[in-house]
Amino acid sequence: MNLTQYVAKNQARFDEVPFNEVDSLVICELSYLHYSDAVAGAPTKTMSELCEDIDSLVLDTLLPRSDTKLLREISQSPRFADVKVGYFSEQNSREQETRFAAVTFRLTPDLHYVAYRGTDITLLGWKEDFNMSCLKAIPSQQLALSYLEDVSAKIAGDLIVGGHSKGGNLAVYAGVFCNESTKSRVVAVYDHDGPGFREDIFTDERYLEMIPRIHKTVPHDSIIGMLLNVMQIYEVVESNSFSVMQHNPFSWEIEEDWTFKKLPSTTRTSVATDMTLNEWMGSLDQPTSEKLVSALFTVLYASGAETVPELMKRPLTAVRNMRKGFNALDEDSKQLLRGNGKELLRLWFKSMREVFAQR
Repeated sequence: MNLTQYVAKNQARFDEVPFNEVDSLVICELSYLHYSDAVAGAPTKTMSELCEDIDSLVLDTLLPRSDTKLLREISQSPRFADVKVGYFSEQNSREQETRFAAVTFRLTPDLHYVAYRGTDITLLGWKEDFNMSCLKAIPSQQLALSYLEDVSAKIAGDLIVGGHSKGGNLAVYAGVFCNESTKSRVVAVYDHDGPGFREDIFTDERYLEMIPRIHKTVPHDSIIGMLLNVMQIYEVVESNSFSVMQHNPFSWEIEEDWTFKKLPSTTRTSVATDMTLNEWMGSLDQPTSEKLVSALFTVLYASGAETVPELMKRPLTAVRNMRKGFNALDEDSKQLLRGNGKELLRLWFKSMREVFAQR
């Protein structure tokens, strides 16, 4: 079964049947929704109340059709309908290269889930992902840390922290580096197919201390979740899709006992692809990788698009404008893109075509 079928079948409330790993992925998918200022304060609005306007919730989400079906089930689910939503926070800045959103779900009076949104449809969001490969910390990671500490000071009880894609990375970062009073209340951190970190984090004592509470899951043909995946422990989930499309949470297979269908390892294709990408990223020093990413997105932004769907909608116009953007670069940046960025750009476009074919 998939996520939507799970919500339809698991009729037990959270105070009747404990929270599980599949619940975590459901909540993480809900973090992608288009929340308004109505849920910026303490959790008072329930999911069933919010689902009265599903069209607004799925506005500009990556998977609107799948999200719509999920929300229809959630609106009448004994397990999720009465979950309260609050403390929604969103910060976007092209200048600071930040695309951040987080929201908190009250599962029971004594248990809250702090969820971080993953990569969305904007080029800014993808730029931030690329920055992870060359910076020790990105602004969204610092925002995730501050958000967790701020929210924890306003609510009582245990905390679960999690996210899908980039959100999984933010969840681990916040859980590892938060203050001790907050960390003592974090019972689990869920990282669903999120990219990893630069190697120095994995030897930090604060990370080592949190390992028993970190639960990382990746699909069996994972690409995103294995990036920068140095020294991370993870479980492999079977997906009914292939290649980069396995990043879609709705493709993950769920057992009748409310656990993910596990496999012993990722595929040889996944291992080979990620080894190649990680070796490629590791071969560039930080200044070079920063300049490469900057040049790459300067060209992408020259397309005139702000989102990936806009970029894919008029490819000929986009390519023509991007060529102009490339010609405007300095010679060093041009050489860098010719030597390293051309293949990366081709792979990125191929992945985007596959992902957006599902919308």
